[in-house]
Amino acid sequence: MSKPVYLGKLTLFWCSSCKVPVLDGKCACGQKTEKMTITPPGDIRPAFPYDVNRINEVSRKQFGADMIRPDEIVLYNKAPYEDRMEEIICGGVILGTIRFETEKTEWVLMPRIEGARRICNTKTFTPEKMKSGELKNLIVLNDDAVPYVAEGTSVLVPGIYDVSDNISAEDEVIIITKKGEVVAAGRAKMSSEEMRNEPRGKAAKLRWKGTPADETSPEYRDDAESGFFSAPRTWDDVIAANRNILDTFERRSIDFIRNTAGNMDKRVTCSYSGGKDSLVTLCLTNKALDDFDILFSDTGLEFDETLENVRKVAEIYGKPFRTTSAGNAFWEGWEINGPPSVDNRWCNKMCKLTPITALIEDNYAENGCLTFIGQRKYESLARAKSERVWRSQAVPNQIGAAPIQDWTALHVWLYIFREKLPYNPLYEKGFDRIGCWLCPAASLADFMNLRITHPAYMAGLDEKLRPYAEDKGNPEEWIRYGFWRFGKLPPFMQHIAEAKGIITGNPAADAPAEKTGE
Repeated sequence: MSKPVYLGKLTLFWCSSCKVPVLDGKCACGQKTEKMTITPPGDIRPAFPYDVNRINEVSRKQFGADMIRPDEIVLYNKAPYEDRMEEIICGGVILGTIRFETEKTEWVLMPRIEGARRICNTKTFTPEKMKSGELKNLIVLNDDAVPYVAEGTSVLVPGIYDVSDNISAEDEVIIITKKGEVVAAGRAKMSSEEMRNEPRGKAAKLRWKGTPADETSPEYRDDAESGFFSAPRTWDDVIAANRNILDTFERRSIDFIRNTAGNMDKRVTCSYSGGKDSLVTLCLTNKALDDFDILFSDTGLEFDETLENVRKVAEIYGKPFRTTSAGNAFWEGWEINGPPSVDNRWCNKMCKLTPITALIEDNYAENGCLTFIGQRKYESLARAKSERVWRSQAVPNQIGAAPIQDWTALHVWLYIFREKLPYNPLYEKGFDRIGCWLCPAASLADFMNLRITHPAYMAGLDEKLRPYAEDKGNPEEWIRYGFWRFGKLPPFMQHIAEAKGIITGNPAADAPAEKTGE
């Protein structure tokens, strides 16, 4: 198991009085909060209705019931994984994890005990519902097996009383008592048929275990009455609980902007990309200073929604707007270099660095400029190690500064909601970060989401990639699984390549540096 990646303090707490998440040890109501244990780096963010709908769709597909109500506050915490994985946080606990399994090309929900109890409990479970398939992927234990499984023992065939139909090996399962109390959750190691017919063997391996909840006891009575769902809350409630924290972070960032700008004899600018972090940085810069320019560099691979948002935001703020575009440079570069990959991102210089360098040379050649940028340390190790003020090596004549370096994504989003800032609507369509739509560093989950939200983009990309697949005799799966994103295949992609008869990753990834401009 890889070591946890800590990029900053883990700042998620829970106020048991207000029943909302808080970003510090004290809620605005005055009550001390309880720190939550989450997977680092802990760049928590709101789960939008699109995200919650996906969770519930997967929950219904796997288990036959929703896991979240529409009136609950839900957070996502992105966890390290080969593709994309999110911890689901609601009601002060982690309900489970949803991850995109590459080989299956689908989302899989892995509930913890708290999430499983929402799906199945004594109020929702009946043997008839399990037999009819209304509730799915359940293993019912014999009474004498319950204490052993509750202590963490794998589910063995002799300990099974009943089982749902149509369970396949490697499906996620919920393990319950005969009354419907959740004992554990894990992954099946046998099919339903094998569990019924084999005399012995390991039927399921546990991920999470717990003592069955006595739903009539004072400890669980209120939770059981609500079906283990949390109290209805709104984002306004969360903002109110975090108002002191937001005020503090805002004040510190504005002081940083004023001090940094006051100590440099350079024209002040603020970079706006159409993303959430640069939007908050722009708002803070506007509160701190009267006179500055807004910079925007169009890579030629921006979403239509991004271009519209940038136009709208520039109009709202009314500052001098300096813009540049790479035009068709990416597609011209594709004809020479082939598709970019994580091993060979020839597009970075061509579409990002060269245009912004030219923009700054054209407008600030005499003395350069100071640019406030929406960089945050929770995004990556490189950004966590970055100074808060730096001289750009890639873009001469520019000094960069990061006012929101210490903000998590939840700080950013609560500030956006409080200030009613015009954020990019793509965040409400399953995207957690917004940049070039064709970036090879994006997850396969993001590209699969693009097939839903922007099918024309993906149809065009498929056509561009098809000759590279055919040239090596690769099947259509070379495109579908995103093999073009890699030169040297990571282990999980090597496994899929062997299973699908894929010959290679991206043949352009071995192109010489002189050719690609790297």
